[in-house]
Amino acid sequence: MKRQIFIHSWLAIVASLLCCSCSELGGDTNKPPSQRTPSYLALETYSGRILYAGNPNERRPVGMLANIATALVVLDWVSSRDISMGKVLTVPASACVFPQTNLLRLKPGDRITLRDALHSTIMWDDSACAITLAHACGSTINPANPEGAFVQQMNQMGRAIGMKTTRFKGSSGAVITQSDTHDMAKLGMYAIQKPGFRTICSQRSYVATVNGSRTVTIINSNNMLSYPSVDGVRAARSASAGACLLASANRASVKLYSPVTKKEETYPQRLLIVVLGAHSSSSRYKVASLLLRDSWKAWEDWQKTSSLQDTPDTSKFITVPQ
Repeated sequence: MKRQIFIHSWLAIVASLLCCSCSELGGDTNKPPSQRTPSYLALETYSGRILYAGNPNERRPVGMLANIATALVVLDWVSSRDISMGKVLTVPASACVFPQTNLLRLKPGDRITLRDALHSTIMWDDSACAITLAHACGSTINPANPEGAFVQQMNQMGRAIGMKTTRFKGSSGAVITQSDTHDMAKLGMYAIQKPGFRTICSQRSYVATVNGSRTVTIINSNNMLSYPSVDGVRAARSASAGACLLASANRASVKLYSPVTKKEETYPQRLLIVVLGAHSSSSRYKVASLLLRDSWKAWEDWQKTSSLQDTPDTSKFITVPQ
């Protein structure tokens, strides 16, 4: 028995949450879009099962969610070359061209460790640290054009994990990149599999040091971390993108019948919530909390009625990136 889990009344619920002012939005200086009806998607990540979706194919700016891709490329670079997280990076002049998102108040020539730059890139809407990381990594590929070389790596990674509608335009979210909820779900699913990324994005706060002496306390912008079972991924907001969010929630494994082995098997459980283009931070979290609450119930119901015995309806699944 197949069950239609997309609940169209969600659109009305979301619309009722969008009465807040957009004056709080910061980040880039582009004109805010006139319409603030968000796109959203909720899925169980190990199966790829979509549980709820609204405007899922609409391409829209994603702001500093693009920093997730930046961090993932850097983490792959660190792993492949056995680079120390304590490596000291020199801030290039290009990192300081977006003052609104230079949250550590970096100046050209400042020095910061790779570890601290990664934390600020992942936990905050920080363009300066993202560009500093990209410059360090990209310089090892093409010293004449480190930014271009790095962005090329971002797009290669995106294609490798199945992101079909996204083309990254810059090494940080300060340069507008457009995507949709399906691609952002794939990026989030891939990111949460990486232990290094998962460790950073789950931290509530972190103290970064600039030039070996000046310290700055970074408070994770993802307020969903205060919810039970939520352990990542990232919140972001800007004038062009609105308030965006990827949130991951974990649950204990469950035993289900496997049509392959004809026996009970143990399956992990994780939800991923994607919200793009919400009117304000508060409406973003309201939508995400409702999705989190109802998606576990929808997932349980699907296990009971459809489980793993049905022939998959591929329109309702997202391929899990490896």
